[in-house]
Amino acid sequence: MDWLTDWIFDLLYGVQKSICYIIDFIKEIFYMLAGIEPVRINGQETDLLSNFLLSDAVKKAFWSVFLIAVALLFLFVIIAIVRSEYANGENKKSKTLILGKACQSFIIFLMVPFVLITGIALSNTVVSSINKSMNPYVLEQGQEATIGGQMLVTSGYYAYIGDESERAEIEIKFITGELDYNDKDVVAEYYDLRDLDFFVGIIGGLVILVMFVMSSISFIQRIFDIILLYIVSPISVSTIPTDDGQRFKQWKEMLIGKVLGAYGIILSMNLFFIIIPQVQQIAFFGNAFKNGIVKILFLIGGAFAVTKANIVIANLTGSHAGGSETRELIANMRTGKNITRAIGTTALGVGGAILGGKNFTTNNKSGGFASGMKSTFTSPTNSLSNPDNLTKASRYGKMPTRIATLPIGIMKDIATGGIVGAGKNFVPRLNNIVKGNTLFNHPQSLKKPNADIKENNDANNSEKH
Repeated sequence: MDWLTDWIFDLLYGVQKSICYIIDFIKEIFYMLAGIEPVRINGQETDLLSNFLLSDAVKKAFWSVFLIAVALLFLFVIIAIVRSEYANGENKKSKTLILGKACQSFIIFLMVPFVLITGIALSNTVVSSINKSMNPYVLEQGQEATIGGQMLVTSGYYAYIGDESERAEIEIKFITGELDYNDKDVVAEYYDLRDLDFFVGIIGGLVILVMFVMSSISFIQRIFDIILLYIVSPISVSTIPTDDGQRFKQWKEMLIGKVLGAYGIILSMNLFFIIIPQVQQIAFFGNAFKNGIVKILFLIGGAFAVTKANIVIANLTGSHAGGSETRELIANMRTGKNITRAIGTTALGVGGAILGGKNFTTNNKSGGFASGMKSTFTSPTNSLSNPDNLTKASRYGKMPTRIATLPIGIMKDIATGGIVGAGKNFVPRLNNIVKGNTLFNHPQSLKKPNADIKENNDANNSEKH
């Protein structure tokens, strides 16, 4: 049975490395969305967000809103002056102060594009440097770490069979990609696949995959949100003469939260890969199962820490920004849950209808999915029994029509009982073709003639006596 167990462990490692390969691919997209890695557009390298902000379409939209905001600024200045004329005490403002606020608004109009582009470029540079400083393999080897290699080293802590004196070097080669974790033969030279911790490798890989997908979606949402805030910025600036900059302050907190908050995911992700390999080396209990539970809890907790890292950073920019990020994350999770539930329900309904046809759909509406599946496999299908007296003329004379109507009968079975019902009725329909006497094809069960049954009963009775 060695070949079977070898095949099973090869399959398990194939699943682990496939998950890790997808993660490493998403990681490349992840860094591009974050702005750490540049993208090539028309032969030039630039970060993705800056490219969108400087595109002609966004510029056109910004300047259109800018002209509207200038008109609103004049309107708000007039409103502020009229309100001040009828105000008393502390609420009364001089015309000089109001006009000064208007000039301040106009200057901010012109500064927003420059400050935003410069701030994004500066933050990308700073975060890229921090990202490298938190990745020891980049500093020591000058190479990027692969997640698949890190998962192999983590899950193979007790499975290493190579030279122990070269272990650290071999692990670094797998982590940096010098040794390919996708090549099973190469992995088998240094690790016994039977001893790999697939619980950590596969479950951990799935957790990280979900983490990366959610983070990537957060970055894409961040790009749209920042572009939207950039385009509508003149509107919030134009209200400064009337509210002393309260709406502009709110806009500024939201923008800073969006720009800086997403970078927290990158820093937390690096922290994840610093902590998890160390957790794998800790024996919390003397029981392997209990240790596995603790390690998977660390994986899940670390994944949640990564996905909410943008909220932690956003809270540093102000209470409003942090609360906004939190509400958005909760809303996105609920939306994703509802979409997943709807897709799952539809998929189950379609699959059940394919399997059980009308029997499933009828009972699914009244009794739910379980009742529909039960009826799919328990509903009777055969409708005719074999007649007692058959003549050759009635049997063979009608055979051509029974053969010709077989496809129609099968389609009827699929509509009524789905694939399961058609499968149940297939042999009875063939019986009908060979031994039936009906004009059209029907599912027909075989019963012994009454005379044969009587003879069998008499024989059984005589044996008893």
